[in-house]
Amino acid sequence: EQTQQTSTSIEETSYLIAIRTVSGQEYNVASILKTKIENKGLAIPALIVLPDLKGLVFAETNLPYLVQIVTQGIKHCKGIIRGKVRLDEILNLIKRIVHVEIGDIVEIISGPFRGFKARVIDVEPDKELVHLEILDSLSPMPATLKIREIRVIEKAKKE
Repeated sequence: EQTQQTSTSIEETSYLIAIRTVSGQEYNVASILKTKIENKGLAIPALIVLPDLKGLVFAETNLPYLVQIVTQGIKHCKGIIRGKVRLDEILNLIKRIVHVEIGDIVEIISGPFRGFKARVIDVEPDKELVHLEILDSLSPMPATLKIREIRVIEKAKKE
């Protein structure tokens, strides 16, 4: 019972701060941050880098000013996003399950086609891939994306 109470109090007092980085430099920034945190003995117990979320590193702390201090002078660090990020928001990014079927209309939510609408042509659930036909182009343009990179906006009409 004591372990459960302790973990609850940690979750209530500790939260995540989003650190903006140059896209593709997330792991380098996290590595430099880790070294600085260890050398200074700061109260930042965890750094999180999500492979599908470019340009962001998350630092866990209950003292947000420490993140400001530790990010100063890091080459590929662009700054801190104001506000707190709840752990459940990060878990939703990791666990997000998309149920998609052939014929569904989807919106692309990341990558170069972000914001475009597309029709699902084929789904490969074992590889977590979806084959699309982009609707916002002059001629039909095929694309293959990860299922996590889309959001269903209209289900296929069943006849």
